[in-house]
Amino acid sequence: MNPLEQHRDALDLARATLPVRSENEPLFRTPWHARIFALIVALVKNNQLPWKSFQQRLVATLKQHQSADVQLTAEEIDLQYFDCWLIAAEETLLEAGFVETSDVARQIHEIRESVAQTRADQLSG
Repeated sequence: MNPLEQHRDALDLARATLPVRSENEPLFRTPWHARIFALIVALVKNNQLPWKSFQQRLVATLKQHQSADVQLTAEEIDLQYFDCWLIAAEETLLEAGFVETSDVARQIHEIRESVAQTRADQLSG
C-alpha cells in the first residue's frame, strides 16, 4: 500500500469513529477533543500504532462507560465519548511505550497547577 492509500485509509477509519453532527455543529466541542483525535490519527497514519488495537480498546472503553438506564443529553454523550477516547488513547500509548505512567501523572499534575494558578490570577485581577 502506498502512502496516499495509507493516508486515505487512516482518514476513512477516523471518519468512521467520529460522532454524527448536524451541519452547523462544530466537529469537536473542545480543543482537547481535536488534539486527542489528531494524535491517534497521526500515529496510525505514520504506522506507529495499529488502528485495530486502538479501535478495540476504544470499543471496550465505550462499553464499560455505557449505561442503558441513564438518559444523557447529546452533549453529555459527546463528552463521554471523548473521555473514552482519552482513556483508550492513554492506555494504548502506555502499552506501546510512547509514554510512561510517571509522564502521565506529571502532566496531569502540571495541568492542574496551571488551571489553579489561572483561576487564582483571574480572581485576584
